[in-house]
Amino acid sequence: APAARSCPTTTNTHLHIVAVMLALATASSAWWFPSGASTRDATVDGIDLACPDTSAPFGLACGMKVVATAKASCSDVLEEMHARVDGQADGSWHDPHNRGTYAVKKYGGSFSTSRLTGDGKFTDKQLFTLTRTGSGSCQIQACSRSQVPSGLDAGTNYCNLKMLFCGSHDCAGGRCCKPLKHDFTTAGEQTEKFMQSSVDLGVCLKV
Repeated sequence: APAARSCPTTTNTHLHIVAVMLALATASSAWWFPSGASTRDATVDGIDLACPDTSAPFGLACGMKVVATAKASCSDVLEEMHARVDGQADGSWHDPHNRGTYAVKKYGGSFSTSRLTGDGKFTDKQLFTLTRTGSGSCQIQACSRSQVPSGLDAGTNYCNLKMLFCGSHDCAGGRCCKPLKHDFTTAGEQTEKFMQSSVDLGVCLKV
C-alpha cells in the first residue's frame, strides 16, 4: 500500500503565509471578474443573469455569460434544448464540441445542465433563463461555469451554452449547427467572460 502523506506542523509562519495567500486570491478575484467574486448573479450590459455556483476556491474559475434573442417562442427554444440533450441517447444528436455529454439538472432558471468534457476529465454547469419578448421572440440568458480553478478555457464555456441553442445559420469553417426540432435564428448576442475565457464558434464545431 502506498505510504500515507504526512502533513507539516502548523506554525505562525505557515498561518501568516496562508493569510497572505487568501488576501491575494480575494484581490485577484475582484480584478479578474467584472462583476466581482460572486458567481450567483452577473451582469451583461445591465442585464442581471443567474449563474450556477462553482466549487473552485474563491470563485476563481472560467465561465461565460451569453445573452441573445431567439426568433422563436420560449417553448420552442426549451423544446429544442431538451431534444438535443435527449438525442444523445439514441444518437440523433451529439455535442459537436469534442463530443461532450450533457445531463439535465436542477440548478435553477428555465433549464439547466451539466456537461462532461469529451475526455471525461471535467464537468461544467450551465443555467438558462428564457423570457418572452415582443413579436413572439425569446430572450436567452445563459451562464456556464467551470468547477475547478482555471484561467483559460479555450472557448469551452461559450460552447457549453451555444451548442444547445445554435441554428443551422451558425457556421464556422464549413461546419454548421444541426438543430433537431426547431431551427431558429438569434440576434443581438452579447457575451461576458469570467477569467480569460474565450469566444470562438469554430472551436465549438470541431466534430
